Amino acid sequence: MEKWIGNLPVDVSPPEQLKFKSPLILVHGPWTSSLCWKPWDTHFCNLGWECWAMNFRGRFEESPLEVLRQLTFQDCVSDIKRVIGESPCPPILLGHSLGGWIARQAAEEENVSALIQVAGLAPRAIQPALPPAMRLLRLKYAPLLFLRRPFRIEEKDFRRSWLNTVREDRQSELLKSLVPESPHLIGDFFDRDIPAQPNPIRCPVLVVAGGEDRVVPVASQRELAERLGGEMKEYPDRGHWMMGEAGGEAIVRDIHRWIVTKLGEEILLPEPTTED
Repeated sequence: MEKWIGNLPVDVSPPEQLKFKSPLILVHGPWTSSLCWKPWDTHFCNLGWECWAMNFRGRFEESPLEVLRQLTFQDCVSDIKRVIGESPCPPILLGHSLGGWIARQAAEEENVSALIQVAGLAPRAIQPALPPAMRLLRLKYAPLLFLRRPFRIEEKDFRRSWLNTVREDRQSELLKSLVPESPHLIGDFFDRDIPAQPNPIRCPVLVVAGGEDRVVPVASQRELAERLGGEMKEYPDRGHWMMGEAGGEAIVRDIHRWIVTKLGEEILLPEPTTED
């Protein structure tokens, strides 16, 4: 069901039996929307989590290009903070790609229970040079970035870099969900030069990385986990878009077990009681 937080639509997926106090706030990456989290939110719901798959601005307005021309990294941080403010208790942030970096910034400023980075970007201090595929993309789209025009990545580029480990029969469906993106966000995506806030992240952190990721090298994600004082789960045969790969339920279960292990009873709802 759709929940509006101000002018932001959030896709809320309630479980059949809610087991946890905190919702999972799912944060998408560039060129996509809340739709990227299907079917992961279904798997999380089956485990008792309520999922809030949020959308940044520019995904739903009547004139999205006008919104995207102005949308910045800090605007997206503000969007996450607004969604966090609607949670009945400190939520768990789960972000993908650039969305993971934005969620990381929000976690430095807000009270959250845990932060999970799926294929999370590493700053330039950790990863000085872009992978070859990303260098070519930055060169190809440089004119549009210079002109500050929102644009949609070409399908062939998305297939090669984001979907390289996704089955062919799944790729066409995933490509339908691609949307234009803010040139400011894509510039940040390539530059990875956003200054960190002075506040450290106080919650448990997990980095989920794929060994076949062509967008973010697994080595940089290892160092990211170390610098954040977090833990890492590496899947050697997974790529950047692991939410769309076959067998995603196993990764969801690993994330679920990590959360429950880290947060323990404080995250659990009381067991329902029956009266005679």
